[in-house]
Amino acid sequence: MELKTHIWQKYRGVLIVAVLVAVAVFLGYLAATNILYGLLLALLGLGCIALVYIFFKDGRLSLDRVIIPLLIVAVLFPPIRLPGEIPAPRLELVIILIAWSLFVLGHLAAGKPLRLRWNPANKWFFLFGACILASIAYAAFAHGYYPIARDFWEFGKLVEYFLIFALVASLDIPPEHMGKYYVISLIVFLCSAAFGFAQYFNLLDMNSWLTPYYAPTQIVGLVSGGRIVGTTGNPNEFGALMILPASLALTGALWLKGRNIKLFSWAALGVFSLAITFTLSRSALLCLLVVAAFIVLYKYTMYFGFKKLSRLVVFIVPAILILAFIVIQLAPALFFSRMSGGIDLNTDASWQVRLVVWESQVDIWKQSLIFGWGPGKDVMITSIDNEWLLLLRRYGAFGVMVFILWFASVYRTLSNIGCATKNDYTEVFSTALQSTLIAYAIYMIPAAIYHSLQLMPILMIFLGLAYTQRQSLQTI
Repeated sequence: MELKTHIWQKYRGVLIVAVLVAVAVFLGYLAATNILYGLLLALLGLGCIALVYIFFKDGRLSLDRVIIPLLIVAVLFPPIRLPGEIPAPRLELVIILIAWSLFVLGHLAAGKPLRLRWNPANKWFFLFGACILASIAYAAFAHGYYPIARDFWEFGKLVEYFLIFALVASLDIPPEHMGKYYVISLIVFLCSAAFGFAQYFNLLDMNSWLTPYYAPTQIVGLVSGGRIVGTTGNPNEFGALMILPASLALTGALWLKGRNIKLFSWAALGVFSLAITFTLSRSALLCLLVVAAFIVLYKYTMYFGFKKLSRLVVFIVPAILILAFIVIQLAPALFFSRMSGGIDLNTDASWQVRLVVWESQVDIWKQSLIFGWGPGKDVMITSIDNEWLLLLRRYGAFGVMVFILWFASVYRTLSNIGCATKNDYTEVFSTALQSTLIAYAIYMIPAAIYHSLQLMPILMIFLGLAYTQRQSLQTI
């Protein structure tokens, strides 16, 4: 055994190089005969190397490095398009399933019991999951409205959100590492914003070969209307995506100490705000204003007190106004006509069409007030441009009540984390996420957050990251 170990250690480098050379030759042969197969296998090989680095960098299984790769693929990578009406899975789902599988197999191989640090927020996933299943059962037995297989994917979505949140929230992240996650998070979102600007100017003719992977149904609007989609599926979703980093950047600009990090935060806020104007999303602009008002007028005064009121009036408000002026000057020409069109909702065609759809959905909900109709994907429409109403129709008043209590509990926990911590970056994350939750609650009136397989996992990553500091505070 010792001889074998000695031989392995002596020739390990040579064997690894030989394997890499063999793989390279094989890929070169495939690329020469079939470029597509060669490219796919090369991407698969790079993915395997990346996964080994993430989980086995130190020669043993570790999940501590999963957050940054998870965030990168969730924000920057497109979904994996499948034929037909099969929901397009995303790479973050693949990574999280691999992480959980390795976690389980690692414990089984070591003969250790499966133990995951319990988080009080976990119970809300189970309660809302019970609401989904109860609505499906009630619609079947009380109304004879039987589910189809795709209806149960709504429960699968919740499982995905839980797996992401539970894994991230269970990690041991020291408070001093939160600064690293703050900077990296803003850099990742800045890359997403830069991708959106590149779409607007159609650099390298990317809208003909790259953008369709992200938003195959939005190319006409992008080319004719100039509404960028960034790294999401549509302009409204990209606007909602930019709300979260804008909250982080604004809070960081106000809370953090140090000239460099403050300048970086202000600059990032300007980029994210400009990206929102390029989406031409009125809902996103409204939510940006809500975030700014909540952070500056409420959280800042509560945290620093009236002793910093002069600083707020003399420096912060003028800085925000100057930044807003610069963003408006750089905004696309269509931004102003788009915004002015939404001032009078009585004449806005988009809003009037939504009102007609909403009225019909309210009538359907009234026929099953308490438990709703379940997902109802067999005959009912799934896109009604009002996520609150969609939740109400699907899961009834009881399900919506549980949903509201769920995120009210999350908001309260974030507030407790912010009040208890002595780390500025932890305070930034807790405050920014509180403002994001409020903005997203408003955003759910005309668009979708919870049902977005990109936005909701990203939110779960950040909520899980904030909840790691709840665990750190308990150990102090």
